[in-house]
Amino acid sequence: MYTWWQTVLGIEPYLKTEQYSFRRLSGDYPYTQVIIMNRPELAAQDSSGPGLDHVQFRHASLGALLDRYERLRDLGITPHLSMNHGPSTSFYYRDPDGNVVELSPVNFSTEAEYVGFVNSDAFKKNIAGIEIDANDFVAKYRSGMPQSDLVKVS
Repeated sequence: MYTWWQTVLGIEPYLKTEQYSFRRLSGDYPYTQVIIMNRPELAAQDSSGPGLDHVQFRHASLGALLDRYERLRDLGITPHLSMNHGPSTSFYYRDPDGNVVELSPVNFSTEAEYVGFVNSDAFKKNIAGIEIDANDFVAKYRSGMPQSDLVKVS
């Protein structure tokens, strides 16, 4: 688990002991985000319900997501599902415990464009978006297809 999260996030722990591993995702106060891992005492506990659905990590751009996808793919970590939701493009991974991790950027340059699309009839007709082939999607992006064409869901 430790190695998987280290590989996916690429963030070294700022505090690591035998019992804990703390990774700081964002240090901008007051929005500091920390992942706490390696709590051996939790392994023996039974789950009491459905628990966590998934965790989403936003990327600054589609290019940044695709760079990470290629790096992870080349290390043998591939998404179990890839979706173009319209407002975002998402690659869904499973960590070694089966937790779902969504990596995605927004597909619009401005918040106004994003909100406009989310409020559109096109989005309301298909909120889930469309499943995509990650390798084909990356190849189209790398060949120079404009992002605006690549992320259309209709």
